[in-house]
Amino acid sequence: MAWTILTSIWKLSREVREETLPCLERLGLAPTDPWLLSEIEKYHYPTEVVRIMQMPAPTVSQMLKRLEANGLVARSLDLGDLRRYHFQLTEHGKAVLEESRQCMLRAMERRLERLTTAQRHQFVELLDILAEGETAGKE
Repeated sequence: MAWTILTSIWKLSREVREETLPCLERLGLAPTDPWLLSEIEKYHYPTEVVRIMQMPAPTVSQMLKRLEANGLVARSLDLGDLRRYHFQLTEHGKAVLEESRQCMLRAMERRLERLTTAQRHQFVELLDILAEGETAGKE
């Protein structure tokens, strides 16, 4: 049963990704770029983004360099610690992130339309339960 669930989640993710790929390409984004932009919006330091996204630091670094070259993020020195850089979305980056989110949301909404309102709420509740850490609910 667990393998079936994992396979279904992977398939759903793949289907949404494939549907949104033309939109992302039109925006000049790779499939994982919206997630990176979203994390930079919240966490401005590459080390935090690496931890949150669980991606290798060199991969995140290369992705940030590409996004910076495309004018989506801006790098600046941390005035509190001149050894560190932090990143912020540019206005263009904010607009591209929002448009990429809308593309992904439309693709997911098309799939959610197959469910009743009650099923959607239950789906969210179940995903929240499954996404909780191992120690959730254990006291």
